[in-house]
Amino acid sequence: MKLKLHDAIGSLDYTDLVDLHEDLKEGGHSLRSMVEKKIVDKEKEQGKQCCVCNSEIDVHSTNNFTLLLGPEGLRRKACFCAIDCMKYFIDGLEKRKEALKKKAAWQEDGGGMKDA
Repeated sequence: MKLKLHDAIGSLDYTDLVDLHEDLKEGGHSLRSMVEKKIVDKEKEQGKQCCVCNSEIDVHSTNNFTLLLGPEGLRRKACFCAIDCMKYFIDGLEKRKEALKKKAAWQEDGGGMKDA
């Protein structure tokens, strides 16, 4: 990330650098707005394929579904072409959660070893 941002700033001409500097001195509202717009655009791009079967999703259809996952600020979008793909995804999440619970319980028992 550091090199990419460095390259982007390096490619700006003097006038753009001065404008960016002024915007940053005033709170960076224009820069924030540009970054937020780019994030929204990228999120829209990600939602074009089903995350289970990788089929194309018709964005105008009412038969596709989207789940927002994760805490605020780290949200990810999972898009599905049909309810069966969404159910398969959720079932997988539940199985992973159960496996983690079993692993945690096993580790609490000392890895299955009992005191003699």
